[in-house]
Amino acid sequence: MNENKIETIAEFENVISEIKLGRLPFIGENYQELYRGQSKESYELKSGISRYASSPDDIGQLEKETIKDFQDLINESTNPKKFIQLSTQEDFENDWRWLEQMQHYRFPTRLLDWTLEPKIALFFAVERNFEADGQFWIFKSPLNWSCDDHFEINPYSEELDIISNSSFYVEDDYLDKIAEQRRGFQSGKFTVQDCNKSMIALENQNEIKDKFIKYVIPANSKKTFLDYVAKCNITEKTVYVKYDDEIENLVSKIKTKYNFK
Repeated sequence: MNENKIETIAEFENVISEIKLGRLPFIGENYQELYRGQSKESYELKSGISRYASSPDDIGQLEKETIKDFQDLINESTNPKKFIQLSTQEDFENDWRWLEQMQHYRFPTRLLDWTLEPKIALFFAVERNFEADGQFWIFKSPLNWSCDDHFEINPYSEELDIISNSSFYVEDDYLDKIAEQRRGFQSGKFTVQDCNKSMIALENQNEIKDKFIKYVIPANSKKTFLDYVAKCNITEKTVYVKYDDEIENLVSKIKTKYNFK
């Protein structure tokens, strides 16, 4: 895995130009670039739920228990459809919708957030923890990971390496669903792996570790980059969607039960 520093806006823009050029057919590489920002240099590329598990079985059990509690609380709410719009299809769409809603309600799942927009990833790398170096990751993702219709795939499969390739267009039926809005605003994609692989940080997995490039963003450069992305209308207000009190209370109850941060 390559690791470098980005200290100036010019360096950032050069990195993005080079990575986009590198995937063009005449260059010889073939990948879809994804970006992720993390505000502390010590963080790994691991899904949220793996931080609370000591084994693959723990991941599967904890994820299912959390989803069940989430479903129960939503069914007791004043308006369950405010939280999630389920499908009448007989595939795995609803399983994915529960997972994706939970991810953007800040619950830990096996989903790991990425974006197609490098400046959004940069925002997440510099938005907080100003005393610590941040991380800007590029994933030169294999094309066979990209999944145009992940609803056809069982999210609990024993062999899973995919990028959910959902459209960013938020259909009218889902305009009031905060998770859908967030994903659209953030140009978001998810990497999803099975429980066994989820125990290992992506950058440490032998089959794909050479697909990642990590850039360290020094703490003293964070505010400069935060001003830079703000000029592109990428701010806390535009990237996040505010929750109402009922959603905040629901999230708080489940997080308290499982000691989730």
